[in-house]
Amino acid sequence: MNRILLFCVAVISVLLCSCTVREMALSEGEFEAPVPHNFIGVGRFLPEGSSINSIALSGAYVPDASLRIRGVYNDPGECGDEYDDCFFDKSRIDFRYNLDRFPVMASFTRLYKSRMAIAGFGAGISKYMYGRFIFGMNVRNYELGMYGDIGYGFGKGAYSYEQRVYSLMGTTEYGKSSYSDNSIGHFVSAFGGFFSLYHGNFGVTYSPALYAPWRRRDLPITESFEDFDIFFDFPKIVSQYVGLSYWFMDHWKISYGGTFLTPVRFNDFVVLGNASVSYWF
Repeated sequence: MNRILLFCVAVISVLLCSCTVREMALSEGEFEAPVPHNFIGVGRFLPEGSSINSIALSGAYVPDASLRIRGVYNDPGECGDEYDDCFFDKSRIDFRYNLDRFPVMASFTRLYKSRMAIAGFGAGISKYMYGRFIFGMNVRNYELGMYGDIGYGFGKGAYSYEQRVYSLMGTTEYGKSSYSDNSIGHFVSAFGGFFSLYHGNFGVTYSPALYAPWRRRDLPITESFEDFDIFFDFPKIVSQYVGLSYWFMDHWKISYGGTFLTPVRFNDFVVLGNASVSYWF
């Protein structure tokens, strides 16, 4: 009888000790971000009822590889009634994106044109792979439209986080830790537009986009042989490209311009140099 009682007490103690509530929040984060490659249009008039393909090689020069995002906070969510002073009440995160220094991307695009409308798709590969849809219009001296990208890649991430652990035994533990990983899988997405004016073989293009270099909502953590996730909404970037293009020998187009990257709140910026060469057939 005593042995059974001792066994029950031991089981209950283990259960009480193992039943814990863990709260986590980011305090600092640095994440490698692929440079966006905005869609810059065809840059010339396409005949009605035609289709066209292109193979392109593009690159970007990044003089400043760090984009700091201010105003990023942890969402405290719903705190239980027993914790009146929520530990992570909208705490601020020191956050930045580290951009690729010299990214190069190969891409393929196929477009169809009816009377004025153009529609098509594309795909590209660099440090990440993406698919693209395109829709717009192409007339004698200008073109305009919209496009969307969705891709997947792997990037570096380093972040510090704070945590608080409650147990049913009434104990509370606080702690700060850091974690880094050189290969975190994440989604990349963008939605933007393009507008081009052209005359003869010359053209000028403006392409704005809302760019999400990371779309993963949870960050992996391994502690004491246990796996946890921090759920976090990554901030987006506004990408604005302005550039010139020139067609030669009927099939080749070269483009050069700059991309202005800013957080959504426009409190920091990075200017990139962009160049591309494409073959159209």
